[in-house]
Amino acid sequence: MYPIVLELKGKQAVVVGGGTVAFRKIQGLLETGAFVKVISPEVIDDIKTLHAANKVMWKRKKAEPVDYEHAFIIFAATNNREVNQEVARHAGPFRLVNVVDQPSLGSFTVPAVARRGRLVLSVSTGGASPILAKRIRNDLLAAYPEDYAAYTEFLFYCREKLKKWKASPEEKQKLLHEILNEQYIHSFEKQQAFINTLDQKVT
Repeated sequence: MYPIVLELKGKQAVVVGGGTVAFRKIQGLLETGAFVKVISPEVIDDIKTLHAANKVMWKRKKAEPVDYEHAFIIFAATNNREVNQEVARHAGPFRLVNVVDQPSLGSFTVPAVARRGRLVLSVSTGGASPILAKRIRNDLLAAYPEDYAAYTEFLFYCREKLKKWKASPEEKQKLLHEILNEQYIHSFEKQQAFINTLDQKVT
C-alpha cells in the first residue's frame, strides 16, 4: 500500500449504493468538496435529505458503466456482491475504485480518519483489523481536540502571509516555529494578537 492524500474538491465522485455504508462514504466525500453523484434505485432517508438539499445528485436507477465513465473516484457500496463486482469490472484497472465488501477488487481502501479542520489523521492496519484502526482513530481524536480545527486555519493563514513577507528565510522560520508553541493552540485571543502583529509587518 502507498498512502496518499487526494484533492477531491470539485471532482466527480460516484457512489453506487443507497444504504448506510453508502451514506458514510457520501458524508466523507462531501467534507472534501467533491461533486457527489449517487446511483441506486432506492436510498435511505439520510441520502434523500442530502438530495433534497441539492448536496448530492441522485440517479434513481441501477448502475451502468455510463454512470461513472467520467468519475474521478468510484465507490461500489451496495449490499449486493455481484453488483459491486460488476462496478469494479467495468471501471477497469486504471480507475480509483473502492469496493466496500471486497477490497481486493478495488484500487484503494479507505482508512479510519480523524479530522480536525485542515488536520487529517488516517489509520490503516492493511485489512488486519478495522476495529483496531477505529480505536486508534478515536485515541487520536481525543489527543487532538476540536481546537485544532481553528488552530490549523490559524497556521495556514500565517504561513500564506509569511510567503509574501520580504524577510530572510531565517526570520520566517523563526515565526513559523513560534506559532507551534502550545499557547496558540487553545487561545483564539493569542492567535488573533499574533495575526494583528503579522499583518502590520506584512502589508
